[in-house]
Amino acid sequence: MFSGPGRTYGPLLLLPAVAAVALLSACGGAPAEPSAPSASPPASSPASRPSSPAPPSAPASSEPPTTSPLARDIQAAFRAATKAHPGAALETCTTDAPLDDADCGAALTAAGKVAADTERRLRQKDPENADLLYGAALTTAGAVQDGLARLRHPIPCYGLSEAPQPPPPLHAEAESICAEAADLTRSEWGIFLSTVEP
Repeated sequence: MFSGPGRTYGPLLLLPAVAAVALLSACGGAPAEPSAPSASPPASSPASRPSSPAPPSAPASSEPPTTSPLARDIQAAFRAATKAHPGAALETCTTDAPLDDADCGAALTAAGKVAADTERRLRQKDPENADLLYGAALTTAGAVQDGLARLRHPIPCYGLSEAPQPPPPLHAEAESICAEAADLTRSEWGIFLSTVEP
């Protein structure tokens, strides 16, 4: 018996829906949501890492540096010589000092005596080894004395010798020669001081 088109085609219309459900079930159901990337902690940069504390600095020593026995010997000899022969103020011997400047002559004489007396005291302390132990002080003391000798001869500079003064035509030239010799002696005196003063 014919029951009409509705009854004949009803099941056919449901087939596509049933097939879709079966297909989804066979493939594992609905597609999974894309997983969010796992948030790993960022690697710390060297600048962000806590730095290790610096080691504490050693406290500065408040004690003065120790002086060697040889330096003490030299300084003591120089102090004693300076006390015995005061007045070695070579700044009075300027380049324009006159040939007969007695103040310059007295300062140069005192400097020569201090250098000679310092040398004498050091040589007395250890006659056999003085040159080895106190070489620099002895060498520079000798240079000061040599400079003083140049100021005495051949021209009697600043009244350092009893020799007659040069004649007037040579006076200006002699004055220039004495000024140069005095300047050289001042330099030698300064070097001597650098070896005997603290």
